[in-house]
Amino acid sequence: MVNIYHYLNNAVRKLTIKELNQFLQQPDGLVWVDMEDPQEAEEETILISLLDYHPLAIEDCQNGKEEEGHLPKVEDFDDYLFIIFNPVESVVVDDEGRKRMEIKTSQVSAFLSKKILVTHHHKPQRSINHAAQMVSKNPMMLGKGPDFLFHLIIDDIVDSYSPILDTLDSSIDAMEDEVFHSPTQQSMVEILNMKKNIMTVRRVAVYQREMLNRLSRGEFTLITEEETIYYRNVYDHLVRMSDLADSYRDMVAGLLDAYLSVTSNRLNQVMKVLTIISTIFLPLSFITGFFGMNFRVIPLAEMEWGIGIATLFMAAVAGFMLWVFKKNKWL
Repeated sequence: MVNIYHYLNNAVRKLTIKELNQFLQQPDGLVWVDMEDPQEAEEETILISLLDYHPLAIEDCQNGKEEEGHLPKVEDFDDYLFIIFNPVESVVVDDEGRKRMEIKTSQVSAFLSKKILVTHHHKPQRSINHAAQMVSKNPMMLGKGPDFLFHLIIDDIVDSYSPILDTLDSSIDAMEDEVFHSPTQQSMVEILNMKKNIMTVRRVAVYQREMLNRLSRGEFTLITEEETIYYRNVYDHLVRMSDLADSYRDMVAGLLDAYLSVTSNRLNQVMKVLTIISTIFLPLSFITGFFGMNFRVIPLAEMEWGIGIATLFMAAVAGFMLWVFKKNKWL
């Protein structure tokens, strides 16, 4: 699906691909071309035939059809900038009857020039829909230039990180309570899954932070000086998100260490109890083995209360050993 928005004289109207060709022959106004899961024929017509973008940039766009897509980057082709941004989303996965959150990334590619913004993505994007609604309600959002419109898109993408990080924060707090009260084998699986999700967010945030730093410091002439302020604002938001992801990564690493310590301590307690039981039964086994030997004359064997005396003796030995363990604080 291809949507083409044309701004002229404080109004926005939609164009066809044929009308886009006419605009390119005599550019008047500003144009935003949004390509959502386009067909190959549409990609060839717009990206190659009409706009003549670099083949490597087009190839990176098409690679975005994969689940994770290409990592964020920005490339300067003199007449236009090629930018890749990675939105993230949380999905709920059913893992053997237990729900867990998984972070997935997608790709939004953009060609930014003086009068044209082309966005390319294979999945529906909330940021693109949000920008389209703003352009429809207020044409000046496109009239301020493609660089301003693209800022709106990436600003919404960065803002979408906040609820995901809040969910991760709540998950970490809940997992802390579980680890220190009732850890299970499933707890380890969930901790590792949280670590994977945080690393996904952090990886994307770090790459996009470096890219936004370049866009906000006036390195590219296609980003006007007036617009660099807006990009710097998005950069500041992303830095905070990246710092949060770093802190969550450290918290999960500590949570993993705590889980291993708690389970190791529980194992030690179990082993201590089993060792004490084995130690107590060792002399008792010796006593029963001694009186069970096949000799004609065995002490207490002929006495009427022999078995009672032997039982009391074994109980006394067991009690003495328990007293020794308690005195030495082994229990």
